[in-house]
Amino acid sequence: MKIFVKIFFRYLIVIFLAFLFDCIFNEITESVIYNLVENILFAIILVCPHLIINNKRISHLLYVVFYLVFSLSVCIETIYYFLFDTTFGSSVIFVVLDSNYQESKEFIRFYSNTYIILFVIIFFIAIILNLIALKQKDFIINERLKAFRIKIFGLFIGILVFLKLSLLIIYNSPYMIIRAGIEYYIESKKLSHYANDKNGNFSDVSRSFDMQGQEVYVIIIGEATSRLHLGIYDYYRNTTPLLEDMEDELLIYNKVISPDTYTIASLTKALTLGNYENPEAKFEGSIIQLLNKANFKTYWVSVQKPAGADDSQITNLGLGADKSYFLNIKRAEGKTIHDEVLVEKLDKILLEKGNKKVIFLHTLGTHVDYKNRYPESFKFFNNEIPKTKFKKEHIYKEINAYDNAVRYTDYIISSVIKTVKKANAHSCVLYFSDHGEEVYDDIEFSGHFRDKLRTKNVYEIPFILWRSENYKEGKTMFPHLDSKYMIDDLFHSMADLFSIKAKEVDYTRSIFSEHFKERKRIVGDSVDYDNYFK
Repeated sequence: MKIFVKIFFRYLIVIFLAFLFDCIFNEITESVIYNLVENILFAIILVCPHLIINNKRISHLLYVVFYLVFSLSVCIETIYYFLFDTTFGSSVIFVVLDSNYQESKEFIRFYSNTYIILFVIIFFIAIILNLIALKQKDFIINERLKAFRIKIFGLFIGILVFLKLSLLIIYNSPYMIIRAGIEYYIESKKLSHYANDKNGNFSDVSRSFDMQGQEVYVIIIGEATSRLHLGIYDYYRNTTPLLEDMEDELLIYNKVISPDTYTIASLTKALTLGNYENPEAKFEGSIIQLLNKANFKTYWVSVQKPAGADDSQITNLGLGADKSYFLNIKRAEGKTIHDEVLVEKLDKILLEKGNKKVIFLHTLGTHVDYKNRYPESFKFFNNEIPKTKFKKEHIYKEINAYDNAVRYTDYIISSVIKTVKKANAHSCVLYFSDHGEEVYDDIEFSGHFRDKLRTKNVYEIPFILWRSENYKEGKTMFPHLDSKYMIDDLFHSMADLFSIKAKEVDYTRSIFSEHFKERKRIVGDSVDYDNYFK
């Protein structure tokens, strides 16, 4: 059993280092203990093959592979728990898989700190030393162990079954990564049909009111923007001066939330038939397909992702438009471009032929790293100390950067409205964010992870509508400004906005309709938002 002790001891070292880090910097919860137990049991599983294989070279190679995978998984889950006070979940895997290099680099830089860097250095030194310590010649199987191969195999299977039945398997990072990776691949394949099937399978499509003359509609999709930080929603700072100047022209909705805290989960519902009652309906039809079938000319203009190798699930939806543009061509190097390029592209699109246009503008908004989301000229809040109960210099800087990004978003929205006004058409501009953001408002944290369900700011989003005078004269609006609404019903609201009827469209789910009915708002997978944050 010497080989078992030698190998298992190496696994225990990295497990102990991770647990020690948790003990020093985190509260020791049930999740930490369960994760510790799972790591020990999983380490035993990884040692079992070495007690069966009677080939030193193969056994040594497996040790190197298994040990590296295990150690890296433990390192990542430890850092993740340190940052977000929660265990590794499938939602974060979806976010990683849907992110490009630049976004990943910004994320790492934004959340890195001295403690994490020190932990990673010590951890990797331990990994290297442990790999060096065991050489190929050490992997000698005791002849007496051959008789116990069936029992060893039984132990292997028994622990796997126990992990599954006890639900400890959910604390196993390799398992979660593989499972989430498969789910992401399957969903991406299903969503990829939107790029080729432009019209979908909608039936009985018609216009309930056909505007006379040119129609121009713009949908601005924000990113990680919390309603709390907009001056027009009574934030204490002047972050939306331009929107406030035109406040009389706007419908400002006060109780709108997102269905989830990350882009994929939110927008794949908002832009399709999917909702919490029927999430699989997100594969059954998009608002872009419905618009195409209603003879609108559709445009998708994005600074989120370039087309090509980095295609995301949202990109697949956007490719369903008549014309799709991905303006963030810098991709993997340097700072990303700013959202004003969307306004420049909008100017050109409005010059194109066509009487009925719907243009979707997918922004970078206020996504981390906040300081990269606006040009130098928008450094409005610099050395001020913002109102926060967390008195730390780096927190002041992040809040200031976020508010600068919001102020820049105000400029983008107002610029789009001014541009559309020039078209002198039946038009409207709708702005909403895919999800919110916690920026040291209620807790000492900045971000929007689903598993950190402790603040409503990650769900509460701005929802603002501007309409031209021509549009107001042609279509009666029922605002419901103070009604509870979640954007997994946005498909129906946009259909109403564009006066489209279809068998699949339900006006009782449209915030703009006289038939609108409030419904239970379930966020994530199963949380009743209004009860949870009562």
